[in-house]
Amino acid sequence: MWQARIGHELAAELRADAGILGLDGRTEIVKAALQLIHRRAAEERMAHSVDAFYDGAEPTLPVGVMAADDDRLGGFAEDNRSTADDDHA
Repeated sequence: MWQARIGHELAAELRADAGILGLDGRTEIVKAALQLIHRRAAEERMAHSVDAFYDGAEPTLPVGVMAADDDRLGGFAEDNRSTADDDHA
């Protein structure tokens, strides 16, 4: 059995979070948190295996995907970047 002690403030925040997420009780909160940790670790393992496979080289893009700076886009990527920046200004 694993146990952890947390402060009252964090406990109150977790209860509120649990309500928003539809989790019922401490057991469901802990299970959800552990699943998130496990998923994150799996993503990290995958990233490390990709890095090891390419051994420092730039990974290739999937078939049919062009790099954002590809000249064949005719400035499309640059045009969209400036528009997106303008939207957030």
